[in-house]
Amino acid sequence: MPQIIIREPALFSPDSTLLMGDARAMMGKEVMGRIRKVVDSNQNKKAYYLLVASRQDPMDERRIRTTIVLSSAQPPKMLGTMCFFIDNRNSRAKRLWVLPLDRPSIIKAPPAELVPEIARIARHMPIIHG
Repeated sequence: MPQIIIREPALFSPDSTLLMGDARAMMGKEVMGRIRKVVDSNQNKKAYYLLVASRQDPMDERRIRTTIVLSSAQPPKMLGTMCFFIDNRNSRAKRLWVLPLDRPSIIKAPPAELVPEIARIARHMPIIHG
């Protein structure tokens, strides 16, 4: 089970658990703070694309690695990325996309044995071959 390390203990519920929404909000604040620092330190560039990519650390599954890359050409869309166009000449920043990670989920398969009530309901349904 991944361990979540929290810097703001005030967000814990009374039973010392952290809700997923709170963890996401804290991660979002941290990433946006890093993006703000990169944008501030690159004010001398006229215009550029800022790509933010997040991946699970292959050496430690409890950690997520976030990489921020500056580019003069628009990068391709990839899962687990955010892309911004920063135009310092006009003092504008535009979010181009935010794509979530492709996280596998557990799919519960129906039981192998015949379930009488499902068979009864499905009796007159058409068979579709795909």
